[in-house]
Amino acid sequence: MFTYDYHIHTRLSPHTDKHHSIDKIIRFQQDRGMEEIGITDHDFSYGSRTKNVDLARKTIDECESSISVRLGAESHMLEYRVPSIDIRFAAYFDYILMAPNHYHFRGVARPTRLLDPRNVAAHEIHMFEAAIACPITDVVVHPFVLSPEVFGFSTEEFSDFGSEMMEHIEQKRLINLLDMAAGRGIGIEISPKFIKYNQRHLIEFYQLCLEREVKLMIGSDAHNAEELEELGLLEPVLEVLGVAEEHLWRPRKWQW
Repeated sequence: MFTYDYHIHTRLSPHTDKHHSIDKIIRFQQDRGMEEIGITDHDFSYGSRTKNVDLARKTIDECESSISVRLGAESHMLEYRVPSIDIRFAAYFDYILMAPNHYHFRGVARPTRLLDPRNVAAHEIHMFEAAIACPITDVVVHPFVLSPEVFGFSTEEFSDFGSEMMEHIEQKRLINLLDMAAGRGIGIEISPKFIKYNQRHLIEFYQLCLEREVKLMIGSDAHNAEELEELGLLEPVLEVLGVAEEHLWRPRKWQW
């Protein structure tokens, strides 16, 4: 199992365990044998204030951990060409995760017909393109992963709907976008959420990412300690995909 997790939320993010602090996350991950992790609260969690980013870095430094800890931020596309974070504030983080489908957040563009798989497919590929075209994107997180919080499907319905949606994704356009991502060094997240939400049809999407030489980023998108451990769900999937170290996205080394 790979010992990286670059998508972890602290109690600063909404819907996160109030005890999920930076120091507890680092200690927990160190005990689990992780080598490198990324703290990635939502960009708005910092109130657009650089002093709050500096405080987070100070907290990380004071932990004196044996593992490498990076500080990123999860942002999202509000609509095409409109990210939730500006380029100046983004520069204070090691990397930016960009979500194309945060439909549960206020102000985020949604498909006009949420229960129509063809319409959802058209919107998902449009916002995926927006995330890749955004100049501050380092990784596109949970693309084409649909949230039960938004759609309200049963497990079986979710699987069928997701499969039908992917059938309507224009393949040539998707390949062109993945080639663009590979050219810019943008990663694509693979998270245990797609397994939890019964959307295993996305395995073909991850296979296509590897074929087009797009690196995969491992991220739990954890909001509590239990979700940190769910990363193990990915192990058999990564084995089936034949993922090796050279296929993984990792943050560039910055000097602060």
